[in-house]
Amino acid sequence: MSSQGKSIVAAGCATVLLTLVIAVFWYQDWQYSLPTPRPETLKQPALGMVMSVAEVLPGGTKYDRSRPLLLHFFNPGCPCSRFNLDHIRELTRAYGSRVNIVAVLEEDSTDKLIDGFRKTGLPIEAVVDSNRTLATALGVYSTPQAVILDTRGTLVYRGNYNSSRYCVDRRSEYARLALDALLGLRAQPSLEPAAFIAYGCRLPKPQTEALVARAAP
Repeated sequence: MSSQGKSIVAAGCATVLLTLVIAVFWYQDWQYSLPTPRPETLKQPALGMVMSVAEVLPGGTKYDRSRPLLLHFFNPGCPCSRFNLDHIRELTRAYGSRVNIVAVLEEDSTDKLIDGFRKTGLPIEAVVDSNRTLATALGVYSTPQAVILDTRGTLVYRGNYNSSRYCVDRRSEYARLALDALLGLRAQPSLEPAAFIAYGCRLPKPQTEALVARAAP
């Protein structure tokens, strides 16, 4: 084959490879721009319902019972969970002294979960929801999702962090708005329906172990 022919083949291969890469990125962008499919068996407790803390968190979890609780449902293997890490860091800096923030780790491998969480460097407590006990009790079926409980265990918010997957739209920082209202920093917001329509990754299937293990931050 002549050098000109080789150049044409190389250029063709590069074009095909570039097209495939673009197609993969487009598919992922399109996939996560759609609402997460609701499971047919989904049951969600209503906002305002009082949840037993013993049902929400496993024994041994460190938190101050005099403070509200933000549960951050997180999957290190989910691109959408990784997209909002900076936002979680911001919330931790802003509210960490007034609100318990606990990551609820969702994945099909406990080892992957613990390693993945530690790599984020998030300075918060974390629990591994091995059999989806917490997700099921709170009606969560996607990651990332926020669940906020007041000091009595009242469910005050369950939904998205932001209308933007990268959490860059401050006007729709739903979890932050809910926290501000709970702490008396602003009036109770009237959140748009988009706050409660879950976007992100489906939860992995439960592990066979009927156990919720604790992961140190």
